[in-house]
Amino acid sequence: MSSLKSTSTSPRTEFPTHGLLPRADTQAADFVRKHPKYDGRGAVVAILDTGIDPAAKGLQVTSDGKQKVVDFIDCTGSGDVLLGPAQKCSDEKPLELTGVSGRILRLNPSWTNPSGEWRIGSKWFYDIAPGDVKSRVRTERETLFKKNSQHLADYVSSQKQAAKKAGGGDGDADKSSEFEAQVDVLNTLSTSYSDQGPLLDCVVFHDGEQWRAAVDIDETGDLTEAKAMGAYKLTGDVALLSKRHLLYYTLNFYDNGDVLSIVTSVGGHSTHVAGIVAANHPDEPQNNGVAPGAQLLSLMIGDHRVGSMETGVGLTRAAIAIIEHGADLANMSFGEPSSTPNLGQWVQLVRQEVIRRHRCIFVSSAGNEGPALSTVGAPGGSTDSIIGVGAYVGYEQMKADHAMTDVVNDTVFTWCSRGPSINGARGVDIYAPGSAIASFPAYIRERLHLANGTSMSSPNLCGCLALLISAWKQEIGEEDEHISPYRVKNAIMQTAKDFGDELGAGLIQTEDAWQFLKKHAKRTYEDVEYDTVVMDTDGMQGIYLRNAQDSDVIRHMQVKVSPVFPSNPKVKLENDPDGSHGEQQSQTMFDFEQRVILTTNVPWVRVPEALYVGSAGNTFGAIVDATKLEPGHLHVASIDGYDSNNVDRGPIFSVPVTVTKPYPVDASACIRFNELRFNPTDVVRRFVSVPAGATRATIMVNSRNNAAQASAPAMFYLHCLQISPQSRFNTYELKKRIQIGHKSYVAGGGLAEQRSRSTMDVIGNATLEVCVAQFWSQLGSHEVDVFVSFNGIVPAAAALSGGQSSAVVVNGNSGIVRADFAALVCPEYKISPSASLDTLRTSLRPTESTISPVGSERDVHPATGVAIYKLVMDYKLSTKANDTQVHLHMPAFDTMIYENWADDFALAIFDVNKRRLSAQISYTRPVTIAKKGDYLVRVQLRHRSPQDLESLKNMPLLVDTKLSSSVSLQIKNSLAAAFTSTVRNGPSGNTIPLGDHMPLFFKTEAGSLPSDAAPGDILRGTLTLSSTTAPLQLEYVVPTKIPTKPSNDSSSSGGSASDSKDKKESQGDKDLKAIDEALRKDLKAIDEALRKVRLEWIKKTKDDSVRDKLVADLVAGSTDDSDKAAVLAAQLESIDVASKNAVPWSEQAKFSKTSAKRAIEISDRLVGLSYTTALTSRLYESQQAKTASAEDKELKQKADKAKDQVIAALRSKCRALAFLATQNTISCASSEASVEFIDVTDASDDSDSDSDVAGHVKDYEKAVSQLGQWVSASSQGDDAAYLLATTPLHIAKHHYAQALQPVLKWLSKAPLLTSNAQERKSMTELRDQLLSKLHWTIWTDYFRALAVAESPASYEAL
Repeated sequence: MSSLKSTSTSPRTEFPTHGLLPRADTQAADFVRKHPKYDGRGAVVAILDTGIDPAAKGLQVTSDGKQKVVDFIDCTGSGDVLLGPAQKCSDEKPLELTGVSGRILRLNPSWTNPSGEWRIGSKWFYDIAPGDVKSRVRTERETLFKKNSQHLADYVSSQKQAAKKAGGGDGDADKSSEFEAQVDVLNTLSTSYSDQGPLLDCVVFHDGEQWRAAVDIDETGDLTEAKAMGAYKLTGDVALLSKRHLLYYTLNFYDNGDVLSIVTSVGGHSTHVAGIVAANHPDEPQNNGVAPGAQLLSLMIGDHRVGSMETGVGLTRAAIAIIEHGADLANMSFGEPSSTPNLGQWVQLVRQEVIRRHRCIFVSSAGNEGPALSTVGAPGGSTDSIIGVGAYVGYEQMKADHAMTDVVNDTVFTWCSRGPSINGARGVDIYAPGSAIASFPAYIRERLHLANGTSMSSPNLCGCLALLISAWKQEIGEEDEHISPYRVKNAIMQTAKDFGDELGAGLIQTEDAWQFLKKHAKRTYEDVEYDTVVMDTDGMQGIYLRNAQDSDVIRHMQVKVSPVFPSNPKVKLENDPDGSHGEQQSQTMFDFEQRVILTTNVPWVRVPEALYVGSAGNTFGAIVDATKLEPGHLHVASIDGYDSNNVDRGPIFSVPVTVTKPYPVDASACIRFNELRFNPTDVVRRFVSVPAGATRATIMVNSRNNAAQASAPAMFYLHCLQISPQSRFNTYELKKRIQIGHKSYVAGGGLAEQRSRSTMDVIGNATLEVCVAQFWSQLGSHEVDVFVSFNGIVPAAAALSGGQSSAVVVNGNSGIVRADFAALVCPEYKISPSASLDTLRTSLRPTESTISPVGSERDVHPATGVAIYKLVMDYKLSTKANDTQVHLHMPAFDTMIYENWADDFALAIFDVNKRRLSAQISYTRPVTIAKKGDYLVRVQLRHRSPQDLESLKNMPLLVDTKLSSSVSLQIKNSLAAAFTSTVRNGPSGNTIPLGDHMPLFFKTEAGSLPSDAAPGDILRGTLTLSSTTAPLQLEYVVPTKIPTKPSNDSSSSGGSASDSKDKKESQGDKDLKAIDEALRKDLKAIDEALRKVRLEWIKKTKDDSVRDKLVADLVAGSTDDSDKAAVLAAQLESIDVASKNAVPWSEQAKFSKTSAKRAIEISDRLVGLSYTTALTSRLYESQQAKTASAEDKELKQKADKAKDQVIAALRSKCRALAFLATQNTISCASSEASVEFIDVTDASDDSDSDSDVAGHVKDYEKAVSQLGQWVSASSQGDDAAYLLATTPLHIAKHHYAQALQPVLKWLSKAPLLTSNAQERKSMTELRDQLLSKLHWTIWTDYFRALAVAESPASYEAL
């Protein structure tokens, strides 16, 4: 038997640690070796992200022993605890308070609280726990709860089996039925279980010096040994929020103790970013961040409530915190696509206040949306003054981070977003390593973590800049002086290493940048920034010729260059009483001049040789001749301006020039790119002019595995993209991964061919970039063919406007609507139109709108020094069915964060109990509302100008409701067919020739419209014309309703026998008769009104003698039994004041033994009076209302009224008997139970004997049986009044589970309406009391916690 023997060489003993967190390629490692004290010391870096974990390794102290994180701030407010009013402990219990949870909080006697005042609040753990922890805690809690509930279920099952074995008499049968019910109830409860998580009680007080708080993390109420924590920035206090899961937290206090902020982390991203910037591992220096001496400021902008997305509130508060803490740098590895660069409240706040006035260097990731061009996000790639960072991958990363067998050339990560931004600016200013193994949160249970992205390259660059700041402060500037952000940005861009980026951005070189800064430290105007704007454009900052019409002619353009002088907070009037600082700045501007030499690096761009620039700026002309450039390719140039007195310094400003001259598409409507050859890291771009009228592109990628291409399988990116004005770049985008050679690869070659087919929506007359990239780490050479074809059908009106597709609108009030469609790209075959409408769009107006200052110290705008204002708008939303999907949005704010006109947009949905169901920002999403009911939608806009908000107070809210089944429209190919054809299907198999039109006719009487669709509402869906073309958006305007015909009343038709006699009467007799009739009617109306007042007073008066006299008088004055019944009904209602919606023994019902017996007596009398008439109501139920005579209708109304009186009387009788029959049951409620029945019997009444109670139970049983005969069986389970009156019969018999069954069923089905609030409250109360009687403490505790979650005291702040 042979043995296997390893023949491999001995492994290396040294891990390539230098690549764990790359510093060599950027010169950062060499810089720190040369200047050990310039390792970030003295620099404070703000991290705008998901929140740093206080317990992360490497983020505790700096290299010189300082506290690493200067403060932890939750900028979103998602960790806020709103505190109740100040209260004091009682003299009897001086160290006890009642928490929001209901637990008794026992306080630590060692706490110092001079005022003796305490503030109480609470926070749900899941509202502040990161997703990893929340998931683990929920799993643990659910497992434990299910285990305990299963123990209870097993016990009940054993009892059931024991009762079954015993058998025998009726008592045993009752027990068996009860145990059966208990099993059923436990099964029902288990299916409804939903873990709400721990509810953390919070106690806040002032110790005479600062605010402090303790959090009951164990949910025991025992705080006797708890430490009262102060604000982290004052005390450095950090504590565990979850011991099992290593989740740490810190605290902040705002608004004079009104708000407690519990600061955690919403994800691990921020900790990793912070570790890259500045981690310091004294014992493992190889794991250090780029600047281990720097301090950090943790600013959480990711909101727990919206899945860690950034919010406008969070961003604004973060900007304010940067200013208040005097941060030198800020890193933001967050961002979203943007439609308009350099616009938006927050962008302007950062540019003007944070960067220019307070001189904070702001660094941000460019995004991971490449490799196509113009995919940079906001703010990193679309905001000037912010340094946008792309992701680079080099040798040391390939070895340590990516475990590659062979390395490739240094390159840009394939997925990295690329410039230029859609306004022509560079987009990506510089590159830094885009991968790292760095610190990670303790709660994720991973000390170090590998991550890739521009989220990693941005902090790497930020760390390099922290080294430069550290050096500058120690060697050149003052320790508290902030270097100009533009000076630093210019230095790193001038000295960046060229590694082949097609748009010219380089890799940060720290040492070279430092030498540049030192060399030009004393240069005049080095701190001046330059804004460049291409005139007569929509804010273009560079020349970007993307479409065919842009490059088909020679373009003459004017470029405005304007100097931007560094601001100083001291220049503000309130900070400059003697005007000296203002004088200095004005003098600088007065003296400023730059004599600029202009150059270009390509012959197809021409500019003047010189330009004089004063403080007001100047304009120069640029000629761009792209007519002779090769079509289909990318062409890049730059217009550079040099200081004529210091040309060696490099350009003081640059204007990027980007041309993507597209290939035209011929009449075949297709284009082919053959034999595109790829090596590792290669990106091939081709640009195509999409024909007018095209709505869909089909992209085929073919790969042949032939002998010349014997490479291993590889992954490719296919990224196709169009840019539309003021639209996000991903509006028209296709991005997917393709495996070349996957499964079909044959070593040495073969004939296997692999194809990938993709489609995307496009717009005509706009350039489409077709980008194919071999993923950077994939080895070997490959060859592919790309084939692109276009087609489309558009409305004829769109054809006249250049082929831009638009929605097809069908007005339901128009009868038959004609719409013409054109094929402008190629002939379209097999036209089979179908219209499907699946969404109802309605519009709501606010029921209430208020504008007020936000009122928090966190929300004072730094530019104005006054509070930011908020506009709060409330909308009423009603859903008609369970599980209704709605999508709420305001188009003016949709998908806007950074370019938003307002500081913030927030939306929340609340139910009638004030519980928040959903929180959203401008990226609104569909929400499924589980229960039909009434809901409040609250929208909040924040802005610094109340006047601007005033015009928005009545802004409509669009509600898109998903229909349970789609609605179709009939479509015909001729007007005649629309009138005469009975076939529902439309034309099929027709052809639209190239350039021709086809008319279609829509029958606007849509079938089965949603019941809640009102005239003017819109049904939305799609119009599909063929299987190969993109569907068109279809909107159908709901028509006015067809009026119903009035019923034919026999009393209004025909004549009577007395007509002839009437005609013989004189006109005078007729007038007298009319006057007499009118007088009698008036007197009768007065009597009826007075009678109604007396009836109402019977219910309202508190004086029994007055009530008795009113009853006697009204009964005596009654003309028939129905009048007497009405009096008794009012009298009965005065006794059973909550006859429909209260538990019979509750305080609200106000029964006593005496009043209950009186109610039974009156009920019996009332039934006796109304019974016979009520019986006749059943005779009329089968009659059709349309054919019934007026007399029959009147009789039916009287019979129905009598029936209602009988039901109400029997219901009150049942309630009164329930009170009497359950007295002993109530009084013997177990002391062990968490919720007890309430004994409201009069102290003066003697308790009934057991025999009396037994008699009450028998009477109660009969009354329930009687009531059941009048209330249909199908409606009993849905009728809360019926259940509240009859369910206590089970309680009287000690059948608590049988009583629970209908209660739980009702609660599960009951809609959340304002109108049934009291019924829901009573049924919930009954449920809790029954669980208490069963001693199921696991469920009573669960529902007690659930009650706090489901019924908060107030609406949560947005």
